[in-house]
Amino acid sequence: MRNTELIALIFSLLQVTAGSVQSRDVNKYLLFNEFLSKEEVTILITDSGLGGIAVCADIESRFRSEHPFKSVKIIYCNALPESDYGYNNMKTTEEKVRVFSAALDGMTKWYSPDIILIACNTLSVLYEQTDYFLNAKIPVISIVDIGVDMMTDALKKDTTSSIVIFGTETTIEARSHQSLLLKNGITEDRIVTQACPDLAGEIQSDASSDAVATMIGFYSDDAAKKLPAVSGNVYVGLCCTHFGYASEHFLQGVNDASKRKTFVIDPTRSMSGVIFPVKSNKRFVSTTVSVNVVSRAAITQQETRSIGALIMGQSAVTANSLQKYTLKKDLFEFQRK
Repeated sequence: MRNTELIALIFSLLQVTAGSVQSRDVNKYLLFNEFLSKEEVTILITDSGLGGIAVCADIESRFRSEHPFKSVKIIYCNALPESDYGYNNMKTTEEKVRVFSAALDGMTKWYSPDIILIACNTLSVLYEQTDYFLNAKIPVISIVDIGVDMMTDALKKDTTSSIVIFGTETTIEARSHQSLLLKNGITEDRIVTQACPDLAGEIQSDASSDAVATMIGFYSDDAAKKLPAVSGNVYVGLCCTHFGYASEHFLQGVNDASKRKTFVIDPTRSMSGVIFPVKSNKRFVSTTVSVNVVSRAAITQQETRSIGALIMGQSAVTANSLQKYTLKKDLFEFQRK
């Protein structure tokens, strides 16, 4: 049976056996399975900064022992339009959506990826509003979905617990995590959200700085005041990939402020799992991997040193690629309004 016939068969079976599955979900399923069947792939990972490069490092390191493909090109694309103008600086959602859609168009044009991982909660909550989403020809995986699944699982097992969702202003204002948790049966009184203005940038500059510790302590205190008056455990949802670099500060901050047993949920380290399904892990004897880091916005030496040091132990290849990143001003079209 040819691949086209197999895809058509799967599609017809899904229509019959999963009537609740929307056609767009079916298409995503088919595109993802087509991706897994390839021998040589290009994986594009994007974020509005350098937080998501931890996903890149994790994926590169796993290819040393797991070999679902013969050859892999990993491209990490910073979707930040300008170094002094990020998505949280933009005044309207419409502008954020327009810029990110243009970024995805540009990345696809230049690198022809077989899959895109949006390793950024801020961009993930914007994705389904983009023109790119409406016309996507490849699978696009959102870190929001992964994080919500992890939170739902923890909260359903620990029925007296609460969750604090920490994120950027854009992520918290979108209410995507909260809405999905409610849809999954988690009651609203168990969910606390906390925006953390400017924290991602401070972490990118120096995750170990006193400023980062002070800001996390402040935001943790603020979040703890919103927790329900029960004695259950508290889960800390790190819904910004930068925040994972300072997870110990969040754990300590919420624990001290709430006086409750606290656990961190960080989807950043789980996102690579989508590339490594168990059935595909040993398809080949080895995998040849390359990593390239590309950015339209200039990245400072302080930022490359700070983030590079945090990922060096896991993936020297990724850390070295960050140090030698490509500044590509034509990565995507952008005009500040």
